[in-house]
Amino acid sequence: MTRLALILAAASVASQAQAQEQLTPDSFLDLALNRTLSFSSIRSGLLVGVEEFLRRDLSVWADETGRCTYGRIEIRGPLICFLYEDAPDPNNCWIPFNDEGTLLVMSQSTGEVQRISDISDKPVICEGAPTS
Repeated sequence: MTRLALILAAASVASQAQAQEQLTPDSFLDLALNRTLSFSSIRSGLLVGVEEFLRRDLSVWADETGRCTYGRIEIRGPLICFLYEDAPDPNNCWIPFNDEGTLLVMSQSTGEVQRISDISDKPVICEGAPTS
């Protein structure tokens, strides 16, 4: 896919997400705290990973391969940002949305949209994962 086609596709998905009800990061964290959320690609439906929200400022992320990393959570205006130990990208920020009961998040930098496909009380299992 050409760079222009990727930009146009991202813009299309972004405009679809913007038509939904935007959630504040605090509202999103209220739903996520002490739970594990599964994130799936809105395009393919494939699992991207799961994230356990241990505290309002700390999470454990496991990608689709099961590899885990810890993330520091920051709120920046309408954005919820994640600085992971193995990839501390300051631009890894997302805008949460509610689409008639379905939670979505859109990447601020790429326009990628992911759907929260499951919310559970099951912990992310990682070697050496923090317990509090």
